[in-house]
Amino acid sequence: MPTLLPRFREARILREQVALVYRNYIAGIVGFFLVSVIATVILFIVSEPTGVLYLLAVSAVVCFSPIIRYWLNRNKEFEAVAEATKQVREIFFIGLVWSAYILLYMDGSNTAIIVTMIAFTTGLSAAALAMQSPCLPVFYAFAFSTLPALVMSLCLQNEAFYFAMAVAATLYLITMSIFGYHLELTVKNSIELRFENIDLIEQLQAAITETEEANKAKSVFLASASHDLRQPLHAMGLFIQSLNGTQLNEQQINIIKHIESASEATREMLNTLLDFSKLDAGVIKPKPRAFRLQTLFNKLENELGATADSKKIIYRTRETKLAAYADMALVELILRNLITNAIRYTDQGGVLIACRARPNRKLVVEVWDTGIGIPEVEQDNIFREFHQLGNPERDRQKGFGLGLAIAKGLADTMQLSLAVKSIPNTGSVFRLELPEAEISVVEDMPKENNVKRFDEKHILIIDDDESVRLAMRELLLSWGCDCVIAESADEGLASVKDKQIDLLIVDYRLREEKTGREAIQLIREHHSAELPAIIITGDTAADRLREAQASDALLLHKPVASTELQKAMGRLLT
Repeated sequence: MPTLLPRFREARILREQVALVYRNYIAGIVGFFLVSVIATVILFIVSEPTGVLYLLAVSAVVCFSPIIRYWLNRNKEFEAVAEATKQVREIFFIGLVWSAYILLYMDGSNTAIIVTMIAFTTGLSAAALAMQSPCLPVFYAFAFSTLPALVMSLCLQNEAFYFAMAVAATLYLITMSIFGYHLELTVKNSIELRFENIDLIEQLQAAITETEEANKAKSVFLASASHDLRQPLHAMGLFIQSLNGTQLNEQQINIIKHIESASEATREMLNTLLDFSKLDAGVIKPKPRAFRLQTLFNKLENELGATADSKKIIYRTRETKLAAYADMALVELILRNLITNAIRYTDQGGVLIACRARPNRKLVVEVWDTGIGIPEVEQDNIFREFHQLGNPERDRQKGFGLGLAIAKGLADTMQLSLAVKSIPNTGSVFRLELPEAEISVVEDMPKENNVKRFDEKHILIIDDDESVRLAMRELLLSWGCDCVIAESADEGLASVKDKQIDLLIVDYRLREEKTGREAIQLIREHHSAELPAIIITGDTAADRLREAQASDALLLHKPVASTELQKAMGRLLT
């Protein structure tokens, strides 16, 4: 019977078609056998032909053979063409048995038997259409072995009425064949569509996996590059600060200023990468509180206004008495990125920062500019990392293309809305929506610690980089500290075994895969469990950021500005 299956070209589609038939295969065979039993009983009651009992026995053999085969192979994989061939053969023999019932026992003298056989035959064909049409050759094996027998038997009755019935049976066979053909096409198209969807899902999953791997590789590269760059920059910054405390002539002072400017620009770019890494690592946890927006606006204008002045554009802040409820530090970072971006892409006109009150106790902080604008098709893309407009040459003075991505990520972290509207060659407005707070619950801003020196404070510095150790010692000595430096925790412990320690400053990544957390724990075990500590790290890898964040030590990131280190020490030592 393999010649009956030329239309199936794809084995997996054929397999699904055969499987659909297989689901109802045994139920259909059992149903046919029950019909054979009923037909045998009716024939035996009406005309008492003993031969019908032998035919029933043959029916039992051809019916139970596939049932036994199914039971023995129920847990085995089947080959589609071989299984389809077996089904065609088994159904064909079952159809021949029923044809024998029709040809041997349809008697024109007994109308009841003729009506019964016609009803049974058409009913069995309709049931076969429903159960076997997914694999058309199986259905044809039954239909073309039973319905032609019915047509022939009706024609042999030699009466016009039965001849008309034979014509009707022929039309029924043709109609059922057409229905079966279209049903199989529908089933096949559904299977093909399902496989296409599966293939598309697999391609999508592969693309997602590839993207995730590429993103992971990018993060690893950025973390490694950032760490390796931060180490010498951190040491350089400390040496520059120490050099500033010495006697310099006017020319040397100007050179130091240029070095500081270049170092500060590099530090800002690395800190931008750090902010992005923190978002990627998920270590940023918002700490909302009520604060006055004007206090934040003033701070940003004092810091960024000079940059706008250098470009000869206007920086203006609209005064407001409103207060917001959010993490002020994160809101400041969002606005800093938005304002810096606005200044960078504005050459004429200016930048305006304002706040508007909205219904439902919402505030909208707006950053307006008269810059180059953003095309509508790019207004969603600008929040993607490393995506920049108007910077094909990748000018480092225009940043990395991470500012808006960081702003959007921070807004999402705080569940705030950040949107943009822009007209090319006219300007843009970024809107950050914040919850409003009552002025009465606003706490005063904590005063900054103005400690400049730490006379007679004993500091233990642990860092595996010699240049960083020496630079840190020189800087802290200029602040009046008594410093002990060490390459490892064990060396540090031996150096201060019988000495007082007021503060511990450690690098996070030490030699022999040791960490700053472990060093702090070791020193505290031999001194004081409450010994204050600062971890300074150049790592931006997500897992290392999460691990360092879990420490109870104060976390600073290389390169650390001397003012930042001074403030951190002031908080811990006073």
